[in-house]
Amino acid sequence: MPSTFNPSEMFEGVSKAEIIDRIQQLVPPGSPEPQNPQILATLQTLTAQLIAAYQADGQLESEPFSDVRDRTINLYSLACSNKIKGKTILITGGEGCVGSFLIEKLLSLGATNIISADKARCQNPAETIPHFNKEGAVTFYAADIRNFQALKHIFEVEKPQIVFHLAAQRQPGLAEIQIRETVTTSLLGCKHVIQLSEEYGVEDCIFSSTGKTSRYFTTEVYAASKKFAEWQFAKAAQEGSVTYGMVRFTHMLENSLFCEQMSKKVQQSKTVNVHAPHRYVTAQNLIEAVHLLLNSLVVSVPGKLKIVAVSNLGWPTETLEVALYKILESGKNLPIYFQGLLPGYEEPFFLGQFDWSKPTDIHLLINVLEDPFRIVDEAGDMVIVELAPFSLCVLEKQVSKLERLIVNPDFPEVEIKQALAAAEREVVASSFAWSSAAELLKILQWGINPKKLQGYGTEIANYSEIIELLLQGMYGRLNQEVLNSAGVSADEFDELVESLSAMDSIQAEVGYLRSVSRCIRQSVIPAQSVQKKSEPVPVRDAA
Repeated sequence: MPSTFNPSEMFEGVSKAEIIDRIQQLVPPGSPEPQNPQILATLQTLTAQLIAAYQADGQLESEPFSDVRDRTINLYSLACSNKIKGKTILITGGEGCVGSFLIEKLLSLGATNIISADKARCQNPAETIPHFNKEGAVTFYAADIRNFQALKHIFEVEKPQIVFHLAAQRQPGLAEIQIRETVTTSLLGCKHVIQLSEEYGVEDCIFSSTGKTSRYFTTEVYAASKKFAEWQFAKAAQEGSVTYGMVRFTHMLENSLFCEQMSKKVQQSKTVNVHAPHRYVTAQNLIEAVHLLLNSLVVSVPGKLKIVAVSNLGWPTETLEVALYKILESGKNLPIYFQGLLPGYEEPFFLGQFDWSKPTDIHLLINVLEDPFRIVDEAGDMVIVELAPFSLCVLEKQVSKLERLIVNPDFPEVEIKQALAAAEREVVASSFAWSSAAELLKILQWGINPKKLQGYGTEIANYSEIIELLLQGMYGRLNQEVLNSAGVSADEFDELVESLSAMDSIQAEVGYLRSVSRCIRQSVIPAQSVQKKSEPVPVRDAA
């Protein structure tokens, strides 16, 4: 591999950005893990210098996640104890990290009959009568939630009154490989839990989701499948008799894949691989997660899906800083390299996710369309929101279509991913049809701000799908009043149109925007004369 670097050179006085650039030149992202001794020696030198540069900026003095580890959320202990007293509680995914801790907390609050359904010990996922063993107040069933008959057996025998649905794929990268398993777990698993909760008279059902679902649209399997799970629970909350609640988690420290992988590499004195520089994560701890789940029992109401999350997530943490701290803490002289982004982690961040008119009020797990529903609990620790409205009919149609495909073992996994994105696109379009044109215009303007995109090292073309959906949602609805409501001047609107004009896939929509601009300049209502590729169908039902 060609290199312009001298292994003995110390690169005195260079910036963090220059050191990172040199590491990436030496081992370009996407390359195999370096093995050449000379390259490794240079990487060791560069890594040591990068650590020194971080220290010079006042970083690496303490563990990057130390503030997160010490956080907690007020638990409404008395209300939760009263809620679970004398009840049979079922936890899907009960042997996972969060599930295990939830069981401990429930026992400390006085729960006397807890049921766990987890595939961890499941030797035959097709068995309709799952094996179980009882340990004190907890009964552990070996069952896959995709197996309806096995799950029904548990409901029939145990008659749960409270359900915590935690079972799911937890690794975004693995979700891109095990596509069928991930999608069937989210779609069929949620369908089974909802159906049986209704059939057996469950009082409360709480679902654990992810902050990645706050994206308006995503092609990543993990996030897209979770979005469908959220929509299904929102539909059930509106139509069913069970009270449903939901929690959005972010990166769980005690269950952190990248922290675990970095620690293992450091312990083994190996080269530490980092996805990419300038990658940041928000995080929370297990205590916060379990308190959110339990508090959701208290704040949930019939007929609506209330979503809870940590109110103050603090500043995002750079994954590179975590790697450097682990190396520094070990006292070892270890090299790092940037392996490049992996499937499941590649999607660029869309700036229109947040309301930039209120930058100090941004919540990283809530998007602009969900934000109007936001409230903070009395303790100030927990934020409560609702999903943006969408068409229940469109959701039902798309879920049915997906089910027919994913249960067919001959249907290719890669096509499942494509079908999932296509179905998601339809539900998102129905949601945008319900949203105000002014809100969509603001989202679009924030999302394609050229200066900000340049700062993030990305470009408009990377967001073509969400841009198309936003434009379709605004089609036929723009006028001077909408621009005024959005706070967009005629000149700003023209700049927006010009920014979009280079995208070949939206030329019909750009034509419409140009006609709107001309009509606004002429102070007349725009005529609907530009033919558009596809218009959203007006919807009258929504969750």
